[in-house]
Amino acid sequence: MTFDELESKTIGIKKRGLNILVENELIARVRKEYYDAQIEKQIQHLSDRFRKNVRFLNRIHKEACSAQKIKEFMGVEIDNSINKTLYEDKGIYSLKQAYIVAEFFGLPAELLLFNDLEVNYEHLSKEYSNLFKQNRG
Repeated sequence: MTFDELESKTIGIKKRGLNILVENELIARVRKEYYDAQIEKQIQHLSDRFRKNVRFLNRIHKEACSAQKIKEFMGVEIDNSINKTLYEDKGIYSLKQAYIVAEFFGLPAELLLFNDLEVNYEHLSKEYSNLFKQNRG
């Protein structure tokens, strides 16, 4: 639903001349529908960027991040559902998971979540000289 559709539905409800309590309830439901969709769209966008960056970092490190690898390398228990977030189409709903994966790669979570690492690789590798050279040994 677009913002224009939200406005149109809201106006349609107000034109019906309903009791104010009923009108407010119907408008709240329409707004909820709109904002739920907007939030889900943003989560999906952030999840897609996160997944793309993880795939890029996996290639650089020549090692695939996973719940098992995180446990082996960091000693941190993380639910196996993170694997679906990393490699399938599951959205990232936990910042804790994002921060654990960022620590696994040794970089700030903000970079992993909000930047396209592949596109900005040259700039970031200069700014963070050891950022992409994590030793797992």
